[in-house]
Amino acid sequence: MKPSSLFLLLAAASVSSVAHAEDKAAPKAPAKAVAAAKAKEADANEPRVKAMQAVINTSRQFANPSPEAAAWFGKLRAQRAASKDAEEQGALDVALQFDPAVAPFSSLGQEPLKNYPAPEVASTLGKLAATERALDLGQKATALSVAELSELTKSPEGDTAARAVRLLRRIDADAAAPLLWKRLTALTQRAEVKQTEDEILRLPIAQVGRGFPAYAEIEKAPLAVKGAWLRIVAVRPTLKADKVTVLALLKGPANEVTEAAWDAVPTLFTVADKAQLEAASKGLSERLAPRAKAALALLK
Repeated sequence: MKPSSLFLLLAAASVSSVAHAEDKAAPKAPAKAVAAAKAKEADANEPRVKAMQAVINTSRQFANPSPEAAAWFGKLRAQRAASKDAEEQGALDVALQFDPAVAPFSSLGQEPLKNYPAPEVASTLGKLAATERALDLGQKATALSVAELSELTKSPEGDTAARAVRLLRRIDADAAAPLLWKRLTALTQRAEVKQTEDEILRLPIAQVGRGFPAYAEIEKAPLAVKGAWLRIVAVRPTLKADKVTVLALLKGPANEVTEAAWDAVPTLFTVADKAQLEAASKGLSERLAPRAKAALALLK
């Protein structure tokens, strides 16, 4: 091949590669232009936002009434009255809150509360919700009667039964107390036991003893139930638990039952029983010894 022909071939190849490279690079230019346009568009509102923030910052500087403050806030009020932009109006409203010549106020609570009647419901869950809503609003609950709530406490669905007995406790503590104690003795799930224990502790002192079971009725129940029974006894002196039974529990293995039994000692026992209690406190584990010492110190 002649040198001139070879030169022409190489030149054509180089031109082709340059053209091809330009074709590949061409799309990059629009991408940069789009990014620049987006950046420009994002910055368009920056002066507006800064101006609104500057107005608020300036308004905060007037701590006391003065002619300068009156002139400044008078100008803002005129601008607020003339403005039709919601964002600008909001910023000016915030700035006007700092006027020292005007007593602070809040729009919250200015309008009377509106009472929207609950819709009529037919389902059990709907009636439970309506009852709870009425109680929360301080209104008389009419969706379910005491008898109906008492019946719902026997529901096989645990959530429904728990909700019904909770609402019953709020409406009629006399009717709820024996049902709560009965429910506690029958439970096996720790979470449900804790929930029922809390409901019993919310009962008025005068009603908490209604349906109170003896320890023999829960002797075969899970540890969580026994512990709950003892914890309630510890903080409700009106519940008369058998001292001999509780004394026997003090020497048991270290668990929540023996812990709760020692917590109940100051409520059930007196200084006259100290000798028996000291004998029961000997040889206790490191877990129970501090509790026993504290209980003995609280005897009266």
